Amino acid sequence: MFETASIAWHNGRIVPYEQANPSIASHSLHLGLGVFDGIMAYWNGDHYYIHKMTQHLERLENGSKNMGLGYSWTTQTLEAGIWELLEQLIPRTYYIRPIVYRSQPTIVIADDAPVDVAILAVTVPRDVDKSLSCQISKFERVSSRAIPVAWKVCGTYINSYLARTSARSAGFDDGIMLNQAGNVAEASAANLLFLHQGAIITPSLDSDIFPGITRDTVFDIADNLGVSVIERTIKPDELAVFEGAFLASTMMELKPIYCIEYYQYETAKNELFQRLLAIFHEITHQ
Repeated sequence: MFETASIAWHNGRIVPYEQANPSIASHSLHLGLGVFDGIMAYWNGDHYYIHKMTQHLERLENGSKNMGLGYSWTTQTLEAGIWELLEQLIPRTYYIRPIVYRSQPTIVIADDAPVDVAILAVTVPRDVDKSLSCQISKFERVSSRAIPVAWKVCGTYINSYLARTSARSAGFDDGIMLNQAGNVAEASAANLLFLHQGAIITPSLDSDIFPGITRDTVFDIADNLGVSVIERTIKPDELAVFEGAFLASTMMELKPIYCIEYYQYETAKNELFQRLLAIFHEITHQ
């Protein structure tokens, strides 16, 4: 069960998380005008391990600036804020959600309203070994020419919401979206990777996919193992060829897929996937 901690870091202070709420008249709420990121803080018995925290926060800063939501706090200040927040919480694994938004009551589009930065901590279900079923979504992946997907803009995730809820209503765990060209893009909120003949094959960034940090981590692991990673266009009819498929994201980590509609995979038993997963767990449990 997801549970938000009762306190949050907000504009430089630890406060009850309700104090970080935007006004119901905020155009961040009405228009989805905000930028966020997601970071795992793994509790490993006597200390936390946070994977690539600086990289996550630099991505947050870049997306915020591109959206006209620049803020004055440095990455180092936000890092210190995350540690301060964790120190005041019950020790456990948390999903950390920094978010940049405008909280003031301004329902019209305004680029001069103050910018808020909040950091929340959320406990998340840890069903990391569950294999997933996926539907080829009827909802097309939003184009980066419409909204740049690399910026992690709040409103863009309506696309993700529609893909996932549609898949779940049809009895699947998640939806796989195709891009405007009809090629395979990604899941609702995770990168999609395939296993074939000892290599990893995944949609290239020009397929309107998010440049995920966990995706990059898989690439690093593969490089250390001497495993080839091929980024390219993937057609839907290729789904029958692959030996395995899995999702990669900060919250999901690495999740094996056992089917994409009628295409069946034994990903959880795949030797390469098992090696990738074992090394990923070693990294996150330092």
